[in-house]
Amino acid sequence: MKNNGQITVFLSLVLVSLLGLFLAAVEITGIYMNRARVAEAARGASLHIQAEYQSRIFDRYHLLLLDKSYMGYGEGMLEERVSDYMDYTLSGYGFAVEDACLTDVRTVVADDCYDLKKQIEEYMTLYLETKALETISEDLAYDNADAEEVAEEIRNGKSEETEQEGNWQGEDPRKLLEQELGIGLLQLVLPSGKSVSQTKVSMQDVPSTACGKENVQESMDTSFSDIDRLEAELGKVRGTGKSELGTDINGILYAMECFKNVTDAELDNCVFQCEVEYLIAGKDNDYDNLTCVVNQIILHRLPVNMAVLLSDAEKMAEISSMAATLALVPGITYGAAKYLLAACFSYGETILEIRTLLAGGKIPLIKKAADWKLDLAHIGNLTSVEPASGQTEKGLDYEAFLMLLLAEKNNRMYYRMCDLIQLNTALVQDGFLITNCVDAFTIDIDITKGKRSYATSVSAVY
Repeated sequence: MKNNGQITVFLSLVLVSLLGLFLAAVEITGIYMNRARVAEAARGASLHIQAEYQSRIFDRYHLLLLDKSYMGYGEGMLEERVSDYMDYTLSGYGFAVEDACLTDVRTVVADDCYDLKKQIEEYMTLYLETKALETISEDLAYDNADAEEVAEEIRNGKSEETEQEGNWQGEDPRKLLEQELGIGLLQLVLPSGKSVSQTKVSMQDVPSTACGKENVQESMDTSFSDIDRLEAELGKVRGTGKSELGTDINGILYAMECFKNVTDAELDNCVFQCEVEYLIAGKDNDYDNLTCVVNQIILHRLPVNMAVLLSDAEKMAEISSMAATLALVPGITYGAAKYLLAACFSYGETILEIRTLLAGGKIPLIKKAADWKLDLAHIGNLTSVEPASGQTEKGLDYEAFLMLLLAEKNNRMYYRMCDLIQLNTALVQDGFLITNCVDAFTIDIDITKGKRSYATSVSAVY
């Protein structure tokens, strides 16, 4: 009997222990199930919030961005939507949502627009034609050498004297060019009937203000009266080789696809007609942006034309006759006059080339004397010279030069993309700021069930 009692007690203890273990297992399983349920709900909440991306920006610019201000309602509205989602999903299981908070938000302009560049790269990788851009980069890498060679020739020949008699008669071509430019540079290069707006756009709160003022040579001296200044300006012209273009290959092609330029048809809900030109120049109106781009093309192209002109014996003989006459004036040498006149005529030729570009045509990559369009007698009547036909298959078009100039902007290009996205979106969504747009965030959620807390965090990134 005594042994039977001991066995009964032993079995009872075993059963109690097993029951305790079973209940503990049930409790632990319940805790893990609750945690899993909360984690799954939190993941669903993050996807729910990600689905609130700016659809207009995605449709137009192919970027997934979340406006943390929720169209002006404030960041608290997003947190409230997280709480509502969690409450709807978990309340039937006895959970209570105590708090939901958006943390670690990463804006699209943070770290020099790192996330913007990442999304652009992902989008452009889908159909990027690398070979096409490599060809363009090789085409445009020559201009720096031309500028250096012409500057060196000026340096060596500006003090040259001549025994040639100055028997040329006529008006100084530089004055004639100055009179032509008096009607406005764009009036000389834009196709007939084409105009751009001079209306200024408010640039308040645009992201690019963080870049500070840009130090760039915007134009050259068109009086062509100072040989030292001409030499210095040519010496500043820089080329853009394959390595530099390749650095921002995705951004450059993205800019050309998603933003329009002056040769494109006008679109609705755009503050600028010349958007790519804004990416390059950063001015507050179309007129100034296009003027700056035209001047930048002149700076790159004039050395090419000047190199062609200096190698043309027939045209240089005519220029030398003019220079010999101008050298009779005290204070100017024959050599200086010759190169200043050559630069003046090269400027006029470049104007004609840009007219061709803006009319939809192309200009020769490697220019020869036979390609020269400007009769030296027409320097004072550039508008009478018809632009070249746009049917040429070979050569460089306007967009090729835009890509060249975009490659020189580096990070400024991306900040100015953000400017345009903000300004255009604000036309249909008052008060929109792209600095409120994020592409990564974390949600911290505090949830309780009974006396137990189930705090969790979930990170999301587009």
